[in-house]
Amino acid sequence: MLGNLTADMSRQGVNTTQKGCCNACDKPIVGQVITALGKTWHPEHFTCNHCNQELGTRNFFERDGNPYCEPDYHNLFSPRCAYCNGPILDKCVTALEKTWHTEHFFCAQCGQQFGEDGFHERDGKPYCRNDYFDMFAPKCNGCNRAIMENYISALNSQWHPDCFVCRDCSKPVTGKSFYAMEGKPVCPGCVGADEDE
Repeated sequence: MLGNLTADMSRQGVNTTQKGCCNACDKPIVGQVITALGKTWHPEHFTCNHCNQELGTRNFFERDGNPYCEPDYHNLFSPRCAYCNGPILDKCVTALEKTWHTEHFFCAQCGQQFGEDGFHERDGKPYCRNDYFDMFAPKCNGCNRAIMENYISALNSQWHPDCFVCRDCSKPVTGKSFYAMEGKPVCPGCVGADEDE
């Protein structure tokens, strides 16, 4: 019967030559064929390995020899953004042992993206230089601003070199000796003592 059908269709101009066996159902393919991943498929059998929707002529991705539609491939296999947990489809930033969309890698405090200064890390979160030092650096006992570089350690506190000044005359405390009054340095001249005493 199949032979008669093939002969009848050939007489009407329809090509009934077998084009291989379908990778999905293992039956002969006559008519439309999809060739992908080095195999042949009936069009209705070339489907996404995850959602089973027909791929037809749509874009698809291959993973371990299986076809996936574009949305499923990205949801299943693309790296995830540490901020929004969405799949990363294009450029990404890898930092702090995580991946981020470039637009989602920003200061955890102020939300600004990082410039030439880069970022600082604390408890797995990225911070810009200013916020990091404002939040986590020791504070100067003179001005209460963050100490970012050099400092003087005296009177159980830390000081910017420019802030370590006499409480009374506001001149820099120089030399080896100074007095302490109310937790602030006072130069020997302001307490009426010689520098050498």
